[in-house]
Amino acid sequence: MEQPTAAAGPADGLKSGDEEAGGMATIFVAYGDHDERETVLAFAAERAAASGDDLYVYHAQEDHEQPEPLREEVAAVIERTAPAVEYETSIDVPDVESDLTNVSKQKRLLDAILGTDREFAYVVMGNVERGPVERLALPSMTEAVLESRGVPVVLVPV
Repeated sequence: MEQPTAAAGPADGLKSGDEEAGGMATIFVAYGDHDERETVLAFAAERAAASGDDLYVYHAQEDHEQPEPLREEVAAVIERTAPAVEYETSIDVPDVESDLTNVSKQKRLLDAILGTDREFAYVVMGNVERGPVERLALPSMTEAVLESRGVPVVLVPV
């Protein structure tokens, strides 16, 4: 197993390094809550390394999750996969729940992709296989992004 090296910058910001103006695109990575999320991030990091792009890693935090371990997990995957790739990690912490702020994870994800001044080259996300009952009961993050038609999507089978 390859030993990770020390991170070159903070896990929650762009890694240090000189950026040439206009030379890079940004790949949006939907860092989900499934078991294979590290595989999806590694795929995106490899693509970013090959193309010279940077990553914007987004995660919609669940109530039981703590932000710092998520940031460390993201940093470890990128350091192990493509240490030269610049990245930013965004952990979307839900507001205190009320009728006005109780927003679905799908809406939060779409807002992160489309509701910003940033233009993403494409979105990378996991395509989690679900059974027929799950498809009826659980809304799909993938379908929400695909139906938005706002940005190209690359699906990683997990």
